[in-house]
Amino acid sequence: MKKMAFLVLILVLTVALVAACGGGDKSSSSGSTDPDVAAGKALFEQTTLEGNAGCVTCHSVEPGKTVVGPSLAGIASKGEEFIRESIINPDADVTEGFPAGTMPPDYGEKLSDEQINQLVKYLMTLK
Repeated sequence: MKKMAFLVLILVLTVALVAACGGGDKSSSSGSTDPDVAAGKALFEQTTLEGNAGCVTCHSVEPGKTVVGPSLAGIASKGEEFIRESIINPDADVTEGFPAGTMPPDYGEKLSDEQINQLVKYLMTLK
């Protein structure tokens, strides 16, 4: 249990360090100042989200960098509906090489429509 707490602490500190340094922000080539995009990015970067592991805990936005789930770099090319469905019903279209049932299936119930829209808007900037 102590080992798990230590790993979570390291992850939180790493995310905080990257955010503080401004590194790793490949969210938008347009430099969008859309408040929904900013809110979606903030949601994405939470290590816990409504009692589940947060997006950043399992997904990278760097091309080719796999954490637990696939990298989301370039996810915008799949479109808004694909992204929305992947949040609400993650096993509807599972990325090859990743097991079904890994992503929490209840984000559609736990997140508000506004939060889901914000996440979708942010992920649509990952081109």
